[in-house]
Amino acid sequence: MTAAAVVLGVLLLAEFVFAPINLWTGRTMPNFTRFTGLDPRVGRGLVAPVKLATAVLLAVGLFSKPVSIIAAACAVGICVFYLARLSAPSRRDGLGLLAFALFGALAVALLALQLAR
Repeated sequence: MTAAAVVLGVLLLAEFVFAPINLWTGRTMPNFTRFTGLDPRVGRGLVAPVKLATAVLLAVGLFSKPVSIIAAACAVGICVFYLARLSAPSRRDGLGLLAFALFGALAVALLALQLAR
């Protein structure tokens, strides 16, 4: 179970390290605005820092079960936020829904593993 938690943590960490960088550089800003309907300033000023904080928690969580639980819950929350925003008829995007459902599933799996240990 520990190995599975580490693998899930590393996969999520990779996503959450690059996601804020991509928002700050503008690389994924068109997708952010299309998926969420929010202003780019919200992406840069609010969502990117939350994703970066989640990445830090995921990194620390590789060595600490309680922090890993918090990190997984944060990752689930971020994915739920995106999925809720993507549920609007004008913002439905198949690849976006798939991506955030996949990362959300990884985060739920990490959370469940850590709670079960």
